[in-house]
Amino acid sequence: MRATFVHTADNHLGYEQYGLKERFNDFARAFLAVVDAAVAQRADCFIIAGDLFNKRAIDALTLMQAQEGLQRLQAAGIPAIAIEGNHDRSYYRDGVSWLQFLCWQKLLILLNPLVEDGVPQLTPWDAEAMRGAYYDLTSASTVSGSATGGERLRVYGLPWYGTSTVRVMENFAGELAAAREREQAEGVTYRVLMMHTGVEGIVPQMHGLPAYEQFQPLRGLVDYVALGHIHKQYVRDEWLYNPGSTETWGAEESAWERGYYVARVATDVPAGAPRHIVEHVINPRRPFIRHTLRVDGVVDPTALYERLDVKAAGWVREDVDKLAASPLEPVIDLSLTGVLGFDQGAYDKARLEEILRQYYDALTVRIHDGTRDTEWDLGEEEGGDGRDRSTWQQLEVHIFQELIARDTRYTAHAPQWAKVLSDLKTMALAGDEPAAIAQHLRTARTELAN
Repeated sequence: MRATFVHTADNHLGYEQYGLKERFNDFARAFLAVVDAAVAQRADCFIIAGDLFNKRAIDALTLMQAQEGLQRLQAAGIPAIAIEGNHDRSYYRDGVSWLQFLCWQKLLILLNPLVEDGVPQLTPWDAEAMRGAYYDLTSASTVSGSATGGERLRVYGLPWYGTSTVRVMENFAGELAAAREREQAEGVTYRVLMMHTGVEGIVPQMHGLPAYEQFQPLRGLVDYVALGHIHKQYVRDEWLYNPGSTETWGAEESAWERGYYVARVATDVPAGAPRHIVEHVINPRRPFIRHTLRVDGVVDPTALYERLDVKAAGWVREDVDKLAASPLEPVIDLSLTGVLGFDQGAYDKARLEEILRQYYDALTVRIHDGTRDTEWDLGEEEGGDGRDRSTWQQLEVHIFQELIARDTRYTAHAPQWAKVLSDLKTMALAGDEPAAIAQHLRTARTELAN
């Protein structure tokens, strides 16, 4: 059997980042570029491992963007197979998500198994009920006709389960093992599993995800684990794949490789030989330029402007390749750090933006002030009272814990909440995107509520 599929995730259509319509369009442009690549590749299927949309409630234009991409795939005879991510799921009172709507419009196959007592039921996709745990590609359903004979490529899907992910995954592995002989009798020779979850430790601020060891019961039962959720590209053992987001959802992602995968499957190979070749492709996107300016020793606003002018002249030379890679104007993200020798309110942020625009033809300039005034300077190595910085941070967490413990709703988890508050403060001072900070808080609330 030979077949090709494209694996994408975290497209986040509808995100009007920074309130800019151009950024809204950028997320659609990135998604459509992946769609067009799948059509050009004559892919046999197009899989979306969650978070096609940025939020549960979308507007008409966002829906039209999704429909445009899915209609291009449909016109090319390429089935789109998706699962819901945490951003896609419907509000409880609504009961219907926009991905389900697209499924009813016959524009995609939305996999979502029935789960009984934590055990996913391995039922095939039912076109009438529009529900099922898996969808099969056969020689009759492929674009190229390269899936030959009675062989099948089977795509399983497990949507976002949050804190229940590990339990559902373990039970799913047990069901797969029990169904092995039946799969072989049905001619299944290659298995893809879509999941909207990440691996613990890939991004330090994201907690509560399964450890890589917890995926191991699936080894030998599926050939390709197609993940979403974390926006950073990573691979484990040429078996577990996460493509990353197709656009820059937060400035902290700008240094990460992200894109989509093209997987070419060949099961008619000698024993022990690779059954797939996977290529990670970085899709076109708007450049994101991120720099940090230390302000230590700056004694007045004029000196600050002069320092930025000198630094920006060097940065733009370093960034020439990034800027040349796209015809789109870049987003410039600047973080100010260090000890400021004058009051923070004395400098003109608009002047800083103007200096950067002299060097960059930017779509927007974002400036984050993480500086401290001299009266708050603790020194590089010691706190103001002689304690080293780690001790000072411990004191800060201790103060947070005492304040939180006064509220009986949070007393039981006061130490954990104190650590969360400390992390949020660190992220804010580092200039992380508000959306990323909010996501960290949402993740913590989910974990500590269970």
